[in-house]
Amino acid sequence: MDKRKGSIWLGGAAIWRTDIANLSAELLADGSGNSKGTRFEVQLDRRFSAGSFGFTPRVALQRVDRRYVDYYYGVKTAEVRRGRAQYAGKATANVEAGLRVDYALGPQHQVFLDLGTTRFGSGIKSSPLVSRANQAGVRLGYVYGF
Repeated sequence: MDKRKGSIWLGGAAIWRTDIANLSAELLADGSGNSKGTRFEVQLDRRFSAGSFGFTPRVALQRVDRRYVDYYYGVKTAEVRRGRAQYAGKATANVEAGLRVDYALGPQHQVFLDLGTTRFGSGIKSSPLVSRANQAGVRLGYVYGF
C-alpha cells in the first residue's frame, strides 16, 4: 500500500446557541493537497450541569467527498492483492454519537473524558481496508480557560 499522509484541514465553522441545544456546522478542505478532499459536519449537542460536573451528549452527521474517501480508503490497481480488491471511493455520510463528561477542578481548570462512536457510511464500509462498520474513540484531556 502506498503511504497515506495526514493533512492540514482548513475551513470555517459556525455555531448557533439556543436555550435548548447548540447547532454547529463545519466545512473543511484539505489544505495540504494530499487527498484534495472536503468534509462537512453538522452537530447537535447540549451541556447539562450537576455541581462541578458537566455532561454533554452529542450527535453529528459528517459528509466526506469522493476524493477524501478514495485517498484514505481506496485501493489503487497497484495495491491489489489476494483478499484486497481494487476500490474507488465514493462520497458518503458518517454518523457520530458521543458523550463528554467534564469536571471543574477550579475556576479555570477542567478535565474531561469524551466517549464516542462513529458509524461509517457505505462509501467507507465498502472499502476492503475496513473490517468494521463502527469506530469507537476515547479522549482524555485538560483545559485551561483564560
